[in-house]
Amino acid sequence: MRCIRFLIATTFTIMVELSLLAQVPVNIGDTPPPRVNADLSVTYFLNAPDAKEVRLGDTVFAPDPPGIPLTKGPDGMWSVTTPPYELGTHNFGFVVDGVLTGDMGGTAHTERLPLGYLLFEQLDVRGLDPLFTDVQQVPHGTVHIETFTSAALNREVRCFVYTPPQFVTGERLPVVYLFQIDADFEGTWSAIGYAERIADNLIATGQARRAILVLPAGNRDNLPAAVMDTYLISEVIPFVESKYLIEPAAQRYLAGHSNGALYARNAGLRNPSMFAGLGLFSGGGLPAGRALEDIFPLLTQQPDLFSQMKPIYIAIGNEDAALSNVQRLSQSLDRLGVTNTLSLTSGGHTWFNWRRYLSEFLKSI
Repeated sequence: MRCIRFLIATTFTIMVELSLLAQVPVNIGDTPPPRVNADLSVTYFLNAPDAKEVRLGDTVFAPDPPGIPLTKGPDGMWSVTTPPYELGTHNFGFVVDGVLTGDMGGTAHTERLPLGYLLFEQLDVRGLDPLFTDVQQVPHGTVHIETFTSAALNREVRCFVYTPPQFVTGERLPVVYLFQIDADFEGTWSAIGYAERIADNLIATGQARRAILVLPAGNRDNLPAAVMDTYLISEVIPFVESKYLIEPAAQRYLAGHSNGALYARNAGLRNPSMFAGLGLFSGGGLPAGRALEDIFPLLTQQPDLFSQMKPIYIAIGNEDAALSNVQRLSQSLDRLGVTNTLSLTSGGHTWFNWRRYLSEFLKSI
């Protein structure tokens, strides 16, 4: 019976996937890679002669559907030129007759992203100098993959740990616990955020201290915030710090992006004596109608605990849907006398921003 159910489920899945593929026009011929122009604008191409409509989603100028429309040429090649980009690595994809897809011709020219809900391709917009996310000719650290049993999450979890170049067992260094979005796998800050590249380059140029970065698994099971606090404080931190002999609490930092920033905010403001500083990237904001001290009573009960922390680093793009909540958080911290810095940048809820926020945060610890 189980075999029959498996075959039925598998057949249904294949039929659905084939149905979805049938909706997407087939590319004919090669699709040229995007062209970065002298003014840093980008011209995109897609060879889809049978498509009725093609739009570009690039997370910068068209962060949400329907995206920027492309124009179809007489040869069936679609194209569009964007406004100028900022220097850095950007994500993009195409929406073809309502279906989000990447390079349809099989001529992908960039590193593939590991999750299908993200836009599929990456594009480097460069100047004369290397990007801060490039693999440069500098000493490189090591990314370790640790696995342990989490009673809080009720499953085996992986934890990615970056140790800086020439790390020696027993060397006591500051540590940054860095959370990602729940839907991402625990190594996303390495695979897409380029955390180790950023750290390597900053350490090599003297812009940041030698530090250990810890990338824990996220809350893919939608568990309560208190469970995530237990997971971090009672499981992740003891496991990592006993193995890597990290500095005491004064050298422990906590950061994250999107709902990873929410975990960083919650754990940090509930346990201020445990952390030397917090980094909240595009998240962790305060909804309208809520008082921050009602959520975190220690802010008024024991304000001296927060005076021992470095300024809370908060950063968000001016086109991010979470902007007002994040600004409200910063204003509330100001009102309560908790030192923080709010960095407003261009752009929205994107890895382009999260990479640069991580770079700035590592410089500040």
